Amino acid sequence: MSEKSSRLWRYSPPNSALLWKIMFLEPDLVVCESRQPKTNKTFFPCLSLHSGKEILKDFYLEDSCREVTTDSRMTGLETTRGNLFYVHGYQDGSPEHKGLWAVNPAKASVAWARPEASFVANLKEGMLVYAAGSFAGFPERNYMVLDCMTGEALETIGEDAHRANALRDESLSDEELQKVVLPQTADPDISIPELSGVGLIEYIEHGDLVITVSHTPGEGGKGFDAVVRACRNGITVYDDMLAQATDVPCVNYFLLRGVTLYYVRNMSELISVRL
Repeated sequence: MSEKSSRLWRYSPPNSALLWKIMFLEPDLVVCESRQPKTNKTFFPCLSLHSGKEILKDFYLEDSCREVTTDSRMTGLETTRGNLFYVHGYQDGSPEHKGLWAVNPAKASVAWARPEASFVANLKEGMLVYAAGSFAGFPERNYMVLDCMTGEALETIGEDAHRANALRDESLSDEELQKVVLPQTADPDISIPELSGVGLIEYIEHGDLVITVSHTPGEGGKGFDAVVRACRNGITVYDDMLAQATDVPCVNYFLLRGVTLYYVRNMSELISVRL
C-alpha cells in the first residue's frame, strides 16, 4: 500500500503578491517571478529547494540597474543557466521581449547586462540573442551568441538568418536544462484511469506516478475550481485544492522535478511535495 506524501515546505511572497512563474537554478535553488497587485511591480525572490527559505529577498531589477531600466512592471523571468537567472524587459509598444540582465542570487546583484539584446534560445555553448535595428526603414535583426556567465559575444552572426535558424534547431529547452517535466492536456480518448472525470484535465506521467490537475466549474457555476492529485500505481498519495473560483482555469501551475511536485496554489503560494 502506498504511503501518503506530505509537504516539504510552502512559500508565500510578501504583500499578497501573486506568483507568475518559477524556474530552477544551481545550486538547488528556485527563483520566482512575483507581482504585487496594487503596484504591479515585479520582484524575484530566490528560495532554497531544501527548506523553502529565501536566499534572495525582494529583488527589484531597477534597484541594481537604474541606468538601464526604471520600471519593474515591464520585467519578467526569461531563463536560467548554472547559478544565474535572467530577467527580460519589453520592446516599446510591443509584447516582444527586449533586454537581458543576468542576476546572481548569491550576491544579490546583476552579473552582466545586455539591454539591447533579445533572448532567442539556450544553446549547449552560450545563448542565442539578437539586437533589433533598421536599415533604409526596414527592420533587421543582428544575431550573436553570448557567453552565459559573462555576457560577452562568443560568435557574431549578424543578419545570417540561416546560421541563426540552424543554431535554434539545436537549442536546449528550459525543461531539459532545469530537469523538469511539464504537464500535458489530456486527450479525450486517453486511457489513464486517473484521468476519468468531467472538465479540463492536465497530467504528468512519471514512472509509477500520475499527477493530475482537474479543472471544473465552481459552485453555482461561478468560475473554475482546480484539484491537484498524485497517484502511485492507481492509489492517491496526495491531493489538494489548487485554485478556487478563478475567472479562467489556472493551467500550467504545477510541474515535477525528480520525484518532487511543485505547484502554485491560488496564484499566491508555492508548495513543494516529496512524492
